[in-house]
Amino acid sequence: MDKSVVDKLVEKAKKFSEYAYCPYSDIPIGACVLTQNGMLFGGCNIENVCLNGSLGAIEVAVSKAVSEGCYNIMAVAVYSDNMLPFPTGAERQILREFSSKAQVIIANGKGDYEELSMQELLPFNREKE
Repeated sequence: MDKSVVDKLVEKAKKFSEYAYCPYSDIPIGACVLTQNGMLFGGCNIENVCLNGSLGAIEVAVSKAVSEGCYNIMAVAVYSDNMLPFPTGAERQILREFSSKAQVIIANGKGDYEELSMQELLPFNREKE
């Protein structure tokens, strides 16, 4: 993926991490989704004392995209200040639902990042019939 696109997505994800509601983990995470039509949607983690009531940053960003009629995810960046925030299993499956070919950029405030394909994140997941 083009470095300028990666940088833009990571910068947007960083901005969304500032809105995170994370009183339990104290780990703010942001995400930015790029859709096939070039639109960007962001999200942050939203925690709840009831763990299954919490939402991951990717879940929020993808939900916003889908609720605006954008079903084809091309890329997503996920950002956290101090760690590489690899997507949870649920987030990986949500991404896979809307793209088998999305590029996933995982970045932190130290300048570390990894770019992975959906196949690398979910290696045994098959294409939809």
